[in-house]
Amino acid sequence: MKSKRAAILEAATWLFSTKGFREASTTEVAQLTGSADGTVFYHFESKEKLFLAVLEEVRAKIDGAISEFMPTTDGMSGIDALEAVVAYYLQLAADNEAEFMLLHRHHAYELAKVNDECRASLEAIYDRIIRAFEHAIQCGQGDGSMGNLPVHKTALLVYMMIDGLVRLKHYNLYEAGSLFEDFLGGCRRLVKADEAVG
Repeated sequence: MKSKRAAILEAATWLFSTKGFREASTTEVAQLTGSADGTVFYHFESKEKLFLAVLEEVRAKIDGAISEFMPTTDGMSGIDALEAVVAYYLQLAADNEAEFMLLHRHHAYELAKVNDECRASLEAIYDRIIRAFEHAIQCGQGDGSMGNLPVHKTALLVYMMIDGLVRLKHYNLYEAGSLFEDFLGGCRRLVKADEAVG
């Protein structure tokens, strides 16, 4: 049995990701969990605090999942590790669709402009994801399977490309799966060419 707080967070994650922050209501969250409106406010005080708690849950879930996955790349060449991280990121996004759709909505970034807690959660989420790509690139530079590229900038480029595929898939635009091999080919060319990133 989930705790009432956990059930509220799960329902709010789904509502915020599918309807957006402004359109989702705490009354709907309460209805989805069989709670009174007051129960939502008892646990989270306000809709904004509920949103921040959801974002922190997303951060913890992504951090935990990536931390558990990364040791499986030990012993791989850098290029193989990068491909493994790319494939894992796509699987993580598919398995946690509501969480990733929430990250693709505008409200979190508007709130981050005025709310330090929101900004810190978003930075922690993206830092964790980018570090996974950086690790693979550093391994590749160490074993010679990748060129001498700026690690952070290259990791950002790879992440932006793969996240674009995730967005296409979530919004059913084009056939994102059919682009996967082309995407991997582009990654291989990017990390092997020293002149690709300046």
